[in-house]
Formats: sequence, structure tokens, C-alpha cells
Amino acid sequence: MAETLHQIAGFLVPTWPLLAACLLALMPEAQAARSARHFTLAGLVLTALLDPLLPSQDILARWACLLAGCVPFLSWHVHEKRLALCLNLLASSAIMLALSVHTLLPVTCLTAFTALILALRETLVTTRARQAWESMRLRLAGVVLALLGTSLTTLTPDPATLRLGDLFLSVGLCLMAGLGAPMTTQAHAATEERGTALLDMLLCLSVVALMLRLPERDITHMVLVLAGLAGLWLCVMTRQDNARPIVALAILAVTLPHGVLPVLLLLSSGLALAAIPALDRSARFWILGSLPPWPGFTAGFGIVGGLAATGMIPALLCLAALGLLASRARLNVILPPTWQDRIVIGTLLALGLASPFLLTLPDSVWALHWRAP
Repeated sequence: MAETLHQIAGFLVPTWPLLAACLLALMPEAQAARSARHFTLAGLVLTALLDPLLPSQDILARWACLLAGCVPFLSWHVHEKRLALCLNLLASSAIMLALSVHTLLPVTCLTAFTALILALRETLVTTRARQAWESMRLRLAGVVLALLGTSLTTLTPDPATLRLGDLFLSVGLCLMAGLGAPMTTQAHAATEERGTALLDMLLCLSVVALMLRLPERDITHMVLVLAGLAGLWLCVMTRQDNARPIVALAILAVTLPHGVLPVLLLLSSGLALAAIPALDRSARFWILGSLPPWPGFTAGFGIVGGLAATGMIPALLCLAALGLLASRARLNVILPPTWQDRIVIGTLLALGLASPFLLTLPDSVWALHWRAP
């Protein structure tokens, strides 16, 4: 009986968004938005129920699959086009499938497929056509580099080729995560673009999870540390209030020996910020600056402490960047206007309050079940 439940969970969790997208494609345009809300809500409940039953998965895959299952529901909009709704579901299905696979090349290909879906999704927003094209070019360049790096690391045992493959793969993943994309502030983003921001975070979810599973080699460590610090400071200097600083912090957390918990806390915060574009700017900096009681406080504490163990300069640079982000926050409480946004921010607050207790769990809970060779 237990084995049957594991098989059902392993099939339904990554495939329900694909089935929902196929059903939406067969429906009339007028019924698509209303049906999509029911499909995504049912899928979210299904993911929450079956996620603990996923076979042979560690906590990184389970937590990330749960976050990915939230994206179609959070990105739903009453006036959303059917094509956009189908793209959101297809992207979620590809990411959940990538999180369930234990081989480097298929994971990279599925993540690259999601990057292409995001590029197509961005072109649907005509007001951001130029910015979408700039972001698309960098992400597609990252896709090419990541696939090339994966091929070099999996097809030959030559040390020099492995180093070159690690370099291409790590740089490609950083580009796919959006570190080099044009900077925009959340204040200029429209509510209708919530779906694009959530798909962006969905892609980052898979990219950062794959970074955690990369082999611990010097060239990969150096590229990720430099990319994380550069991306973080670029966000600070351009006064970013979107989820981009959180992605940079998550990349820094990837380089730490026990970076799974900080990464999951940061990605949860980033997904919440992407889901609430109307959140007050000061409140956004309260979350971005890793201030208590939000999840970023525990994550930032772990990142700075982990960087200090390897070198004081990266730790001081990270701490200074967090201090500048925190200095832009004000102590005022403005609740989001809708009940859905209040549930998201309340869930994030509960996670932040519970995050110190997560540190007390044994290391076996946060151990990864597989790493790339």
C-alpha cells in the first residue's frame, strides 16, 4: 500500500500542471480563466497532500516542489489570457519534474525549457517588450552555456575539460537566474505582471536547487561567490526592491557547506515578494534586509557566518550590503489589500518565526540525496 502511494505521488505531483494545461487548451477562451482558478487550487491542495509521499526525495526537492506547486495559483489573474495560464502550468510542471530527477543533464534541459517558457511569457507583456528582449538574450545565453557545460562535465573525465565544463555550467546557471538581467524596481511593475515575476522566481528555484547539487570544486565555488556578491551589490546600488537581492543571497548560500536551509528560506521569501507586487516598499526592504522576524534573518545570519569561516572580506561585503538594504526599511505596518496577499505574507511571517527552530534539527534532515558527479 505504501509503495503504491509513493508511485501515485511520484506521478501526480509533477504531471498535474501538464494535465491542467492540456484541459485549458481544449476549453473555450471565455471559460479558461475561471476553470484555471479551480485547477490550480485543486493542484495546490494535491501537491501539499502528496509532497511528503514523494519517493527517494530529500527535503530540498520536497520543499521546492511545494513552492513550485503554489506558483500557478498565485499567478492566476481574472483577466489572464489562456496562453499565459497554460505557460504558467507548463513551467511549473517542468520545474517539478526537474526537481524529481536525479541526473544532471535532464535537470539542466528541463530548467532550460522553463527559461524558454519564461522568455515567451515575457513577450506577452507588450509594455516591457524591450526589457523582456534584453532579459531573454541573457537567459538564452545562459541556457547555451549551461547545456555546453553539462555536456563537457558528463561526457569526458579529462580534468582540464571538467574545469572548463564547471566554468561554463556555473556561469550559465548564474545568467539563467537573472543576475545579469536589466534591473527594474517593483514600484514600476504592474499587478498584471505578477505571473511573469512568479515564473522568474520559479526558474530561480530550479537553478539554485541545481547549484546546490553541483560537485564541490574550486572553480564552481569561486564563480558562485563572485556572482552572488556582484549581483547583491548591484541590487543595492540600483535600489532594487524586487526579489533579485534574495536570489543573489541564495547563490551565496549555495557555496556554504550547510546551505540548504538558508536557500529554502530565501527562495520562500522571494516567491512571496513576487506574489505581492502591491506590498509597501518599506515593508519589502524589511524582508530584503534580512531583518527579524522574517525568514531572511536566519538565512542571512547563516550566510554571513558561513562566509566568515572561509574569508572575512566576502563576509564583510555581504554584511554591509544587508545593512544598506535594512537601512531603507521603516517600522510601519501596512497589510496587503487582498485576502490572498494577506495569507501569503502571514505564511511567510510564520515561516520566519519558525526558522530558528529549524536550525535545531539534525544534519541528516538537510542532507542531499544526490549530487552531480
